[in-house]
Amino acid sequence: MRPVLFHIGSYSVYSYGVFLFLAFLVGVAVAGREMRNKGLDATAVYAVGAVAAVSGVIGARLFYILGHWGEFSGKWSSVLDVNMRGLVFYGGLALAVPACALTVKKMGLPVGKVADAVGLTLPLSLAVARVGCFLNGCCGGKPSGLPWAVTFPGSSTSVHPTQIYELILDLILFLFLFFRRRKMVRDWDLFLLALGGYGALRFLNEFFRYHAKPSSGLFFQTISGAAALLFLTTTWYRERGAKGRMAAGGPTPGSWRKAAGEAEDPGISPSGDPGGNAAEGISPLPGG
Repeated sequence: MRPVLFHIGSYSVYSYGVFLFLAFLVGVAVAGREMRNKGLDATAVYAVGAVAAVSGVIGARLFYILGHWGEFSGKWSSVLDVNMRGLVFYGGLALAVPACALTVKKMGLPVGKVADAVGLTLPLSLAVARVGCFLNGCCGGKPSGLPWAVTFPGSSTSVHPTQIYELILDLILFLFLFFRRRKMVRDWDLFLLALGGYGALRFLNEFFRYHAKPSSGLFFQTISGAAALLFLTTTWYRERGAKGRMAAGGPTPGSWRKAAGEAEDPGISPSGDPGGNAAEGISPLPGG
């Protein structure tokens, strides 16, 4: 646990804020490269990323404040302090998605394709952010006697390292999305799959996560389970319907991508067989 990474003069640089910033950089790098592979203007990712960062932090902070209203009574200046803790992913998502969709639409880019690029990098960025949570000592787990349980300074109780649990699950989800993305037929579906996958892993992690209010744990587990069910079912239905139309002689995934101007590589056909074309892949991890 190391809430403060270092000092610049009298100013404390917090690990939580640093890793949020690193998560943003990772997200921009991977999403930008994926957009380039889709034949889109990769420089647009900087504008989209800036909107996502600002709206995401505002939404995440507002969601936290609404759930912890009593903590801020008489201390309203602390509302703007996000160095230590107090951001909720679902709140950030609720505000960032419409804000980014409007931005992308105004830029004249296909919203679904950009959303899929963002969906790919979403769990990777969350994994980086969870390192900050672990160093900060927030988002921790329930008491545990397991060999890998951790004890944070100021406490004698060993707890589940739920930040590390989620980090591992986020990386697994990222790898799954990375290898699955070229098999997806419709725009938006990779983004929906990312949301559903995160809901599923968050639902599991909530069994081990500690909340000061037991009702909070039930709330987040319910939201996560509902998100997993909704988005995974929607993705399955959309993909099944599109592939059914293809089997009946409809357009192929390759023709859809070509119509949208997506870059393609020789060597793999839309169905996955050698000899055709598929969009160029990217390295699973950002350079550096």
